[in-house]
Amino acid sequence: MLCQPFLNSENIITTTIEMEHQKTDLHQLELVYSHIRISNVKRIHKLAASISRHGQLEPLVTVAKQNKFILMDGYQRYSALRQIGRDTANIIVVKITEEESLLQLLTQRGERQWEAVEEAGIIQELHHRFKYSFSEIGKKTGRDKSYVKRRLDLLESLPEEILKLVPSGPISTWAANRVLVPLARANAEDATRLAAHLDNSPLSTRELKTFYDHYQKSNRKIRKRMIEAPNLFIKTSITSSNKDGPEEKWLRDAGAVCGILGRLQNKTDIVFYPNQEKKLRRKLLGEAARTRRLTLSLYESIKEQLRHD
Repeated sequence: MLCQPFLNSENIITTTIEMEHQKTDLHQLELVYSHIRISNVKRIHKLAASISRHGQLEPLVTVAKQNKFILMDGYQRYSALRQIGRDTANIIVVKITEEESLLQLLTQRGERQWEAVEEAGIIQELHHRFKYSFSEIGKKTGRDKSYVKRRLDLLESLPEEILKLVPSGPISTWAANRVLVPLARANAEDATRLAAHLDNSPLSTRELKTFYDHYQKSNRKIRKRMIEAPNLFIKTSITSSNKDGPEEKWLRDAGAVCGILGRLQNKTDIVFYPNQEKKLRRKLLGEAARTRRLTLSLYESIKEQLRHD
């Protein structure tokens, strides 16, 4: 019998999980969560080749249920074992409940990074099947309530055609949560058509935000034209806004600030000198520190805005 630390949402050890290594027949595994795991054919082929060559290096993670085992993590390894004709697998049986195992997967990850849709699937199981509130899920996984709700909205508000596009890359989680989810609630057909356009011709986060902001303010006739040609709308919008848009104003302001900073730097040897009056020195250094803080804050704000781009 082995033991492994069970970390809470702050990665603080709260208890120790007992686990047992076994070998079992594949038909003894219940694939309860296969519907929330995304199958990656290329990865399964690579895993199958690796297992054929080196054997199964990583066990499947399970919890016991009567005379069978519920497969919690390792669905791609399971598929790889099936692909090469194996009928047994090395497993770990963790001595915790099924819902505790789901929470652990959300907190500590599993065989790979969860896709947003898969994470939403686990949250859906915890919320509907095990009756956890959004607050409880957030508290136990180190996320806030709004994050948990957005993930569930992603799964429950989007048509199946859109959900299929989220894991593959063209549609980001941000785009799905902030644009397609609210759009699908108002007009599922427009959401599906926009998603199809994004699959073929992706828009940046900023372009998509501009598109949706304008869509919300427009009448039905203009919305129809926008959905038919999102890229044409963005191209036209950029052309008209570039004449005197916020970007041009920002560039002018940034240029002015750089000019002022250059003048301040040129005067440093005149303004700061040995044996300077202490009160004046403190005032000057205080303003210099404030300038530095604002500059760093501006840079961090820019990084945050570009984080999803």
